[in-house]
Amino acid sequence: MASQTPAERLFTLTCCLLAAPRIGLSKQDIFNSVAGYSEANNDEARDKMFERDKSELRNAGVHLEVIQIDEFEPEVGSRYLISKGSFEWPADFKLSAEQIGLAELAARAWNNQQFAASARTALARLKSRGMVEVNRELSFLSPRLLAKHSAFEPLAQAIAESRTVIFEYRVPDGDAEAREVNPLKLRLIEGEWVLLAERQSTLKNYLLRRITSKVRETGATFSFSNLELIKEAEAELVRFTQSNRAVIHVDEDSEAWWHFGAESGEVEINYMDESLLAEDLLEYGSEVKVVSPASLAQRVRNGLERVARIHA
Repeated sequence: MASQTPAERLFTLTCCLLAAPRIGLSKQDIFNSVAGYSEANNDEARDKMFERDKSELRNAGVHLEVIQIDEFEPEVGSRYLISKGSFEWPADFKLSAEQIGLAELAARAWNNQQFAASARTALARLKSRGMVEVNRELSFLSPRLLAKHSAFEPLAQAIAESRTVIFEYRVPDGDAEAREVNPLKLRLIEGEWVLLAERQSTLKNYLLRRITSKVRETGATFSFSNLELIKEAEAELVRFTQSNRAVIHVDEDSEAWWHFGAESGEVEINYMDESLLAEDLLEYGSEVKVVSPASLAQRVRNGLERVARIHA
């Protein structure tokens, strides 16, 4: 196994401490699970490494709890865990557009396979010892702001430079058509990246998932200063999304159960595009059943029938 950098070791340690049971993890539990500690030359060096990591976590504002063990386990010493509440997003906390941009850059820096692999390995070791179960709260560490769409960067650049762009856009239940627009703003709504743009003197929203070609600049520039129109368009999209609500039933402890954060058998989802939601639900097969609306249930049923015909 490749050696871990200090940042990778700290990330893996954080995952383990978040997944810890209520009694916490002993120092030996941690050393057995976080691969980076095995690289120390001796016990003293490993202990110093652990002390530095604890200081790093505290300096980063992480609430590291230390639990003192009673006389029944004197050989264990202290146990450690991270207070899960310290990783929750404050309900009244809002980010400005500039702050969201910075968070996006941070997500890009942290989203790599090495970190993910290290965390999975450590958690698998803990689980194999019966210390933790699958923990949905570890999703707080996943950079959800990261845009996976190839259109994101050229659109962000065009917005910054007020440049007109053109791309192919797949309309719902139809083919791809060319769209020449003045891009104004990118937003993340209900897990979907959306472009707000001006087209033929009208503000329109475009889902990045429906852009099927490279985004190309036309060479033209534009000027748009009516911020009130932008606010109205944003509010209208929020109202539209909130008015579209699906209810699905998911199998307990299935991949869909964890993905949708289910606490009971039924989950409510707000969405912007019914056909794209149907495509997403199809990925979970029999783990998901649509309760409502009937139109979404029919789309999923049609999709399953197409798959069955293709593989018949």
